[in-house]
Amino acid sequence: MQAIAEHETIIDALPPADGEQVLVKHRYSAFQRSNLETLMRVRGRDQLLMTGVYAHIGCTATVVDAFQRDIEAFIAADAVADFSRADHDQALHWIARTCGVPMTTDQLLEALS
Repeated sequence: MQAIAEHETIIDALPPADGEQVLVKHRYSAFQRSNLETLMRVRGRDQLLMTGVYAHIGCTATVVDAFQRDIEAFIAADAVADFSRADHDQALHWIARTCGVPMTTDQLLEALS
């Protein structure tokens, strides 16, 4: 992966809140070559809510790495994209069987309230 400034731009509609950490992702897993695990541990967090693109690649790699680090991972089934419906469904099915919990955004929001 190459560091290209235009790929790192955060759109105006989704600015980080004051005090939020911005993490640049270098590999499929957000844990690779980053301080994500340290940021989570320092804050006492042991659960990850996953959203993103390419459910069967980067999202799955991140959920697997979370599981390997004893971090409970939840993936928002309706807030991840993919190249095809088949790739999307395969990723969610595999995650559910092995390393994480697929839920809808409504279910996740309900669980957080």
